[in-house]
Amino acid sequence: MKKFAIMVVAAAALAASSVPAMAAPWQSINQRQASLDARIDQGVRNGALTRPEAVRLRSEFRYIANLEARYRAANGLQQWEITDLDRRFNALSARIRVQKNDNDQRWQSINQRQASLDARIDQGVRSGALTRPEAVRLRSEFRYIANLEARYRATNGLQQWERTDLDRRFDALSARIRIQKHDGQRH
Repeated sequence: MKKFAIMVVAAAALAASSVPAMAAPWQSINQRQASLDARIDQGVRNGALTRPEAVRLRSEFRYIANLEARYRAANGLQQWEITDLDRRFNALSARIRVQKNDNDQRWQSINQRQASLDARIDQGVRSGALTRPEAVRLRSEFRYIANLEARYRATNGLQQWERTDLDRRFDALSARIRIQKHDGQRH
């Protein structure tokens, strides 16, 4: 009898371990949307996604949401429709992951820009390509841009036009550093 009980328990354990992954509950459109939207928003906030990438990803999501609504309206969600939606959501999730890690040109935060520009200025001073007065002027220009960003953020967060303005100013400062480093003045 004891051997029989052990065999029954072993068979039950084996059967339970072979249950397909589909046994996990299917996430509703709202759960998937919340998860994907949060990933997209987080990607935009930390600079891993550009705004155009986020717009495209959200557009793809809306298409899937509309498809689910059509499926439901026809005759409720059938198993093949759930499978199709899961496949589409998984593909979108993978595209979000790829877009977040594609290393395309992203907006750099004030801290990233400062570190990069400070390193270039320091290297210019060490190599003699920048005089100390040039370095002081360049760092003063940088502090102005940093204060401007702080004012932009204080009003209502950083808007797209404000990022564009800051990018233009950072690019101009970067060009001035390059020009000053190659103007032939030595200390």
